[in-house]
This record gives sequence, C-alpha cells and structure tokens, in this order.
Amino acid sequence: MKSRPHLASFRALLCAFAVTAASAGALAQQAPAPSLPSPLDGYATERVGAVTWTFPESERSRVDALIDGVESHWAELADNFGVPIDDQLIIRVARNPREMRAMAPYGHPPPDYATGVAYSQWGVILLTMSAPETWQPPDLEVVLVHELSHVALHRAVLGHSVPRWFNEGVAIHQSEVRLLPRMESLLRAAAQRSMLRLSELDDRFPTRPHEVNVAYAQSADVVGFLRRTDNDERRFHRLIQSMREGETFDTALASAYGWTRIGLEREWRESLRTRYRILPALFAGSTIWVAAAFLVVFAYRRRRRYHHAKLQQMAYREELEALRLTSEPPPAPIASTDMTADTGIPIVEHDGESHTLH
Repeated sequence: MKSRPHLASFRALLCAFAVTAASAGALAQQAPAPSLPSPLDGYATERVGAVTWTFPESERSRVDALIDGVESHWAELADNFGVPIDDQLIIRVARNPREMRAMAPYGHPPPDYATGVAYSQWGVILLTMSAPETWQPPDLEVVLVHELSHVALHRAVLGHSVPRWFNEGVAIHQSEVRLLPRMESLLRAAAQRSMLRLSELDDRFPTRPHEVNVAYAQSADVVGFLRRTDNDERRFHRLIQSMREGETFDTALASAYGWTRIGLEREWRESLRTRYRILPALFAGSTIWVAAAFLVVFAYRRRRRYHHAKLQQMAYREELEALRLTSEPPPAPIASTDMTADTGIPIVEHDGESHTLH
C-alpha cells in the first residue's frame, strides 16, 4: 500500500444514492469493522491522510480530483456540525455498478440502481463512475459530498437516531449548490397546497416521483431554515451537541430552538409565506419564475463560496508557513473555481427505498 501526502436542467448528477446502514435505534458505540472484498484486478489501494482509497489505476486522474478535495469537504462538514468528528474513512471508487457491487461489504450489496452508497456506521463509501442504466458519468464530487454528509452526521451525533427528513435534508443542504430544481418543486407545492407534513415524512418517506421531489425539497429547506442566521447556526450546533449527548431529536430541538416539532413546522411554513410573498407571480410565466428563484438561491450560493474560500485561505496560509521554514518562495494562491455541474437529478437509497433528489 502506497502513501501519499495531503492535497489540500438536470442530467449531470444523474443518480446519487445514500444508504444509511445504521438502524433508527443505532447505538452510540463504534460498529465493528466491515468485511470487505479484496480490490479487483487493475485497482490500486492508497492511504491518503485519514482516508483509504481504492480505485482503478486507469482512472487515477479522475480520482485524484476527489482526493484533492475530500479533506476540505470534510473540514467544512465538521465546521457545519460544530463538533469534532473522526475522519477515518474508506472510499472505494468503481468503474461501473457491477464492479461497485463486487467491492461492497460482504452481505450488504448496493441497490442495482445506485451510483453512490454510504454505510455510515462503518465509514465506508462506494462510488461508481458510470450510472446504472444510462452509463453516463455522474458528478462524483457532489455525490461524494452527499455521502460524506451522511457519515459525518452519523458520527456527529454518535450514532443516535435522527429523523429521516433531517438526515436527508442535511445531506442535500450541504452537498448541492444548484438548488433551482428543488426550489421549483417547493414553490409549486406551496402554491398548490400539496406540501407534506414533517410527521408524514417521519412515518413514511414517499416514493412516488412528485411526492418524493417535494419531500426532499421540504427537508432541505427546513434544514436551511434552522441555519438561516449566525445565531441560528449556533443553535444548530447546540442541537447536534444535545443529540450527541443522547437526547432525542425533539428534546434537543426544544433545548436549542425552544420549539416542538409542530412548532418548527409552523414557523417554517410562516417563513415560506414571508420569503415568497410574490408566489402568485412566480407561476405567471417561466421567465418570471426563473428570475425570482435565482434571487432566492443567490444568498445561499454566496455563503457556500465564503466557506470554500475560508478553507482555501487556511490551506494557503499553512503552505506559506511551510515554505517559509524551508526558505522556498511561496506559490501564487489558487483561485476558487466552481467544479459543480450545472444540472442534475440525484437519487438517494435509504433503508431499502429509493428517492429521487431533484
């Protein structure tokens, strides 16, 4: 095993799946290590920092792009949760779904249609470079961050149970920067009075296309509502810390925000009416809707760019200090770029059910 140093519309995403292998009543202790098959012929296994990567040698350049970004993605996730999180991970990247299945933990194969799977209690993530059925390449970076988020949340609360909508909402909120499709689903559901109650999402996450789109849009927006201001961010950290200490979600929510779950939903729905007062105009024509929705997501995208810039600045300062000690001239800072695809439809597999994320 080699070692390497730390490296600081809708079609592009295709299918992103997250399997949370922990049960609803998961215990806080560390799960036993999974039994994993040996890498396939033509695959390399390398340890990069805290992550053990397995990937096809022929696709090294594509995997290097994931390796370069995983440390900063994980740091941002830990910052979002506000608690220390173990960063030991196993990430296996396959050429296709068949080879991904061959590298899955024994007895726990991924769904036939999955392009990304997170086994949260083991810290194992599987990815495939070609989507089932279409064989088109998914946006691996977005899929990876989605799966990382599931693992990070599981570890942040030490394996204690969280509501399904909260788990998925956090992952969507932290991995997606193209929110226009979800905003469309949310606003249309609000206009048509077809939104689902959070209690419904707790009992049964929908599977029908329209309902599942609304469910994921709602889940992501509620999580965004819980983190809308700096003060709310501190409350969100308190929520995570309380669940980490063993409190139920409802008790932690009341402690951090002073709301019951019904109160949260009432406040969130009221915020929709406040935020989207021009709702009737949004459906007068597609041009008006697109312009309005763009304004809604603009502030969110600016915030994500700020977090990425902050991480890059930290990494650059560390490089400068290291170069100063070795008397080498510092490199020019690398400009931030947006590597995320413009469009896509992720799908999540959770507890044996698949749900389209768009």
